[in-house]
Amino acid sequence: MRISRLQFVSVPVSDQARSRDFYVDVLGFELVVDVAGPHGRFLMVAPPGSPSGVVLVDFPVAGMELSGPVHLQFHTEDVDADVAELRAAGVQAGDAQAMPWGRATSFTDPDGNAISLLEPSRMGDRPAAT
Repeated sequence: MRISRLQFVSVPVSDQARSRDFYVDVLGFELVVDVAGPHGRFLMVAPPGSPSGVVLVDFPVAGMELSGPVHLQFHTEDVDADVAELRAAGVQAGDAQAMPWGRATSFTDPDGNAISLLEPSRMGDRPAAT
């Protein structure tokens, strides 16, 4: 196997423009790709500088019907500041909760897909293998 990284995750949405605006304007993601594709519009966003993206899909992919919601978790350097910004933008973000691996909050995108932000503890960005 020569897999080196996650390219993207497909997230089912009901309105690509509304979802793009949420991920770009509220979460601060970059618009990576927005083009017509063979199955419809291909729209990908990503955290700034990230090698992996989120494709906002409103059509069946390769004969498969995408269903949701899904759960996405993103790394942050300051979960409390992010919670404040989310709330100022009208997003109902929960209070940050302490976990053994860091502090996290959660909220949903306009289609009910769960999003978590994790500020990792000093033990690192990834949970220990079990």
